[in-house]
Amino acid sequence: MTVEAGTPVLVLHDVGEERGGSDWLVAFEVGGWPGPVLAPDLPGHAGQPAGVGGAYELADAAFVSLGILAGAGNAGPPLVVGVGVNGWSAQILALGGRAAGLVLVDGLNGPWEEPVAAVAAGRQWVRDLAADPDAMAPAPPGASLDPRLRHKLRPHGDRVLAERAAVGLTLPVLVVESPRSPLAPAERAGITDLMPAVSVVELAEPTPAAVAEATRSWWEAVAPA
Repeated sequence: MTVEAGTPVLVLHDVGEERGGSDWLVAFEVGGWPGPVLAPDLPGHAGQPAGVGGAYELADAAFVSLGILAGAGNAGPPLVVGVGVNGWSAQILALGGRAAGLVLVDGLNGPWEEPVAAVAAGRQWVRDLAADPDAMAPAPPGASLDPRLRHKLRPHGDRVLAERAAVGLTLPVLVVESPRSPLAPAERAGITDLMPAVSVVELAEPTPAAVAEATRSWWEAVAPA
């Protein structure tokens, strides 16, 4: 299979990764991915400015990706890899028909919260930001990571939403789980059991290289002819 003929892969790195998508780009290229590799530095990472309006939202990576895919030519829908909280953006792209397959690296989001607890946690997150002078100051030009993103973004903690998304994912899905997962094994299974075409891999350390290797092996086995 030539590079031009291979399925593109689009990696949405986790929020708060200082180096943005660079390590993921190297991992998939060195790992022999048989198609184009897209691993952009998302807004606020690796010196990239914040998005329009300067705020960050959980689904930002999905909307940024639409522009990236529009500029990528006619290579076809990519395999979308969503890492951490950006697993939600990866699912949005897949549910919107913008993916050939989906890889979620500790990316099921959670833990699940009751509404009152979710509101309280959101308020505490805002307080933590407000108490951080670096987060409240303008990000210095060329900073590798917007200081606000050192506080990450709060994952969605809605189990019902996660279940609805899982049922709607009719394309091949690889769930890569590790000790970093925010969900207990039973909670993970409660979501993955609803996915029509899913494989689950456990990694002790989900490094870009390890994820790239697992992804390539899985995709070679399940990719549509």
